[in-house]
Amino acid sequence: MKQYGHSYDAKGSLLDVVVTSAFQRPIVECNRSCSCTPLCRNRVVQKGIRFRLQVFRTRRKGFALRTLDAVPKNAFVCEYAGEVLTVAEAGRRVNAQTAADANYVLAVREHVGGESVTTTYVDPARVGNVGRFLNHSCCPNLVMMPVRVNTAVPRLALFAACSIRAGDELCYDYAGVRSQGSADEDAARGEGHGGDCQGASWTMGQGGDCHGAASVRQQEFISESAFGDRERLKPCYCGATCCQKYLPFDACLFDV
Repeated sequence: MKQYGHSYDAKGSLLDVVVTSAFQRPIVECNRSCSCTPLCRNRVVQKGIRFRLQVFRTRRKGFALRTLDAVPKNAFVCEYAGEVLTVAEAGRRVNAQTAADANYVLAVREHVGGESVTTTYVDPARVGNVGRFLNHSCCPNLVMMPVRVNTAVPRLALFAACSIRAGDELCYDYAGVRSQGSADEDAARGEGHGGDCQGASWTMGQGGDCHGAASVRQQEFISESAFGDRERLKPCYCGATCCQKYLPFDACLFDV
């Protein structure tokens, strides 16, 4: 904590400077090596879920996750938990899938300093939590942040990118790119994101409950290699005004 400072305010919400920084500083929570008490404000993700969440079935997207409580902006919602894989195993699992298969494998790239890139692969298909039911949205109300607690392997924490109303579906951008669409417009059309949400930013790639794997661009977000293999692309059903039509996918993330 002395090195990185507080990442949360007194209510346990991410500080705005952490969310909006062009290059996000690491989020490192106090841990077993600290002399502080369990009440320290720098212990948030490690305490688990605080809001009531519910898994439900949608018409086109399979299962989804919604909140039963109002969630304030920057509050911690849940983790995307699962098996941590090697790049070889992640590639094997993704490449073994057909277009009809659900893909849960998520790849998070962390850019450290100049050219150094650390990639973490997580698959909750066999061992996971409610985070596996989060669907993609091109105008999301959640943002994912790597958070470290006791280990160098990050916990993939999802925070509210805006004020979220009780009953709203929870979604994040599988590509981790800042959305330019307005969730208020979608809420007016009944799409169910609501709040003051304008999207949020991070660099990652993925598949969720029923869709694909991702990277950092779509139009740009969809890699050229994916366009050359169109049967691997899956349609996006988020319904946002800024919808990119396809789920983010970058096969290069899983090259071995």
